[in-house]
Amino acid sequence: MGQQKFLIVKLGSLGDIIHTIPAQQRLAQHFPQAQIHWLTEPPYDTLLDHIPGISRVWLADTKKWRRNISSLPDGIQLIRALRQHHFDAALDFQGLVKSALLAKLSGAKRVIGFVAHQSREPAAGYFYSETVVGDDGSRPHVVEINLQLARSLGCSKNGASPLIPLEIPSEAFDYVDDQLSKNNVAKPILVNPGAGWVTKLWPLRNYAQLLLRIHQELGHGIVLTYGPGEKDLVQEIQTVTAPHFVAAFPTTFLQLAALCRRSRLLIAGDTGPLHLAVALGTPTVAILGPTSPWRNGPFNAKDPIVKRYLFCSNSYKRTCNQFICMNIPVQEVFDAVTRRLES
Repeated sequence: MGQQKFLIVKLGSLGDIIHTIPAQQRLAQHFPQAQIHWLTEPPYDTLLDHIPGISRVWLADTKKWRRNISSLPDGIQLIRALRQHHFDAALDFQGLVKSALLAKLSGAKRVIGFVAHQSREPAAGYFYSETVVGDDGSRPHVVEINLQLARSLGCSKNGASPLIPLEIPSEAFDYVDDQLSKNNVAKPILVNPGAGWVTKLWPLRNYAQLLLRIHQELGHGIVLTYGPGEKDLVQEIQTVTAPHFVAAFPTTFLQLAALCRRSRLLIAGDTGPLHLAVALGTPTVAILGPTSPWRNGPFNAKDPIVKRYLFCSNSYKRTCNQFICMNIPVQEVFDAVTRRLES
């Protein structure tokens, strides 16, 4: 019998990638001689290249394929290359039609995904040879749900942990240390005001008030973090908090990881940076709106979750004409920050 090969399909986003790595680690522990490949979208390869136990990271630029039909030969070439590896199993952690189709086209002997009603797109199930119940009704965290897929290959049922063994290069720490020095801040509190969904956004004026209170009452330095297209949010907060200076500088995924290591706390909504901080063991305070605290909140029980519990709580709506779930007072978040720093 030859060396076993497995293909993980998880295309994005950052938080989803972070929540899947514990399942990949469980596979690597259970099958130490196996090759584990990962199919993702750019730019997440830059992070996955620094995760132990991944033999190769493959890129499926599905956005480019949709924008430019002339790039479809790239997709065909990718499928041909994947099929040459004769994977024993492909695990689709994404639950979309496109991810399930890619898993099927990889030529893997087994194509495994979640049952239809627990997939983001139920039609994805047409491409699976086997399905798994991820959510057994016990309010599992998404990390635990993903581990169920790994267990379909015989992995142990040991307890789940969100921590990941990210190998952060020294260059990332050098950049972060240089930026912190230039901004005259050490061991800062990080604040990430952006979010992938508009319904996950806490009002910028609230963030501004929170930053001022942290500085004035707790005396800690602050760094605002942001992703592509979010610089305007940061500049608006800096304008409101002026003349008090609030540091902010761009980071890659690996530089953000290094910054988390250098920081005492991160405050954010249900975003990739929040989940990255949790996965690295950095204390966090989560401000949650339309997503459920047990499924998408910080896995660490010590990390406070600030949330309004309403009739529409946990609706997972990406748009809303009310935004009442994010009407969370600054005082509640400030109190949570104080508790987490004390603990």
